[in-house]
Order: sequence, then C-alpha cells, then structure tokens
Amino acid sequence: MKTNRYRADYYLFRHFLMGMGSFQDSKVSSPEAMKLLFGVNRPFRIRLEDAWFEARAALLDGGVPHYVNGEGDWQIFLWIDPDTSLAGLLNRRALKGRPWAIHNAAPSPSMTEIIQTVGDLSDPAGALEIAESLIYSYGGAKAVPATWDRLVKKAVTLLDQDIGAYSVRSLAERVGRDPVQLDADFRLVLGTPLHSYIHRLKWQAYIKFRRDGQEMTQSLRSSGLIGWEGLRDDFENRYGLELDVLENSLPFVRVYEGYGDRPVLYL
Repeated sequence: MKTNRYRADYYLFRHFLMGMGSFQDSKVSSPEAMKLLFGVNRPFRIRLEDAWFEARAALLDGGVPHYVNGEGDWQIFLWIDPDTSLAGLLNRRALKGRPWAIHNAAPSPSMTEIIQTVGDLSDPAGALEIAESLIYSYGGAKAVPATWDRLVKKAVTLLDQDIGAYSVRSLAERVGRDPVQLDADFRLVLGTPLHSYIHRLKWQAYIKFRRDGQEMTQSLRSSGLIGWEGLRDDFENRYGLELDVLENSLPFVRVYEGYGDRPVLYL
C-alpha cells in the first residue's frame, strides 16, 4: 500500500470506530476505549510503560498510557467501546488480565490483498471484513448474527428508520417494554447497552447528514445529538481523538449501510 497519503480514513460501524492511516501521536494517549492496532506493511513502534516496542499488532485495555510512532507506513486502529461485550471478551480471552499484549505474527496473504484494496479505494464493506478478521486473528472473537428477541428486533428496526426520533425511554415506550429490561435485552442480544447503541447510530446519522451537505447545527438536530462541546469532550475522552479531526475530514469519514452492516454478537 502506498504511504505518501497525508490523511486517514475513518469508518463508523455499529460496534467500533476504525481508522486507517499513518498514525503518529503528538502526546501520550490513554483513551477509555480498548484499542487494537495493526501495522499494514511492517511493525510499528509503540511506547508502553517507559519502554519502546516493535509490534505488528497490539491490544491495549482502556486507560493504558501509550505513544505510537507509525511514521512511514500505514496502520489500522480499532477503538472498541469499553461498555460492550466485545471489549469484555477480548479482555478475558486475549489480554487475560494483562493491561496490554504485543503480537508479531504477520497477517495471511488473503488479508493483505483485502487491505490493499480498501486502502486504495473507498470500501466500507472491505474495511468491516478487515476489522472482523483482525478481531478474530488477534483476539479470538468472531461476529455471529444476533439471535433475535422479538422486541429487540422491533426496536432496532425503529432506530434504523429514524434514529433522531428516539431516546432510551421513548423507544422503550414505543415497543412496550420497561427501559431497564430493554437495556438488559440489548446487552444480551447485541452485546452493548441500549444507550450506547443509540448513541453510535446517532453519530452515524450525523456523519451521513454532514456528508449530504447539511450544516452542523441542523445535522445535530436531525440525528438527535445535542451539545457540541459536551460531545467533543466525550469523544476525546473515549477515543483519544479530537472530534474536529472527523469534522474536518468528512470526505474520508464513512458509514457502512450495506448488507454486511448487520447487528451481531461477538463470541
């Protein structure tokens, strides 16, 4: 993959945020989200616990201070929300109580070919395939279609139709289930709290509205998001990224709406 591109591509999926680019931290980062990092063509350098390491891949628990130097090559980053079952699964299965783990195994040739295609073209479906392959290769977790509860499926359908119209409480009222019980059902069926699932879909909707040419205030209103300052602080705390990075890179921020973008549970 060529390395003379100055930008990063970002993909917002239902379960994580993904970035592809040449990443070099300007300061030590310790976001709330778990991070899975992968060097596309060769290992990258990462500083952990006052020591430098070379790694082809690294899995970091949320809150672990680190500094990445990926200059001269491309990396793939996955930011996995800490309140998802995927983060808990990777913690148990891959980290096994450790704050971080380093890997030096190279990817399979088939994955390398997919990465090349996604890096050269806008291919959200391919990006999702890469992300799920990395999660399986370095974390042992595999995405399987959700085993539906009737009211959870109804709730997901309503959210997909008009995400800006619903809060946790209004959605629970619409489907006829207590909010606490509906949240428990979402955790069981989709591996994520209901409020987190709704918030992620609102972000996806916001990006789509902005890419369609709506100005910021109207896009926030249409997607059901409020309070730009608070959202910016929350985004930086969770992912260690300035929200303006996404806002100023809208042509390179993508939301996948294809067949493969289905509600799943990681096992």
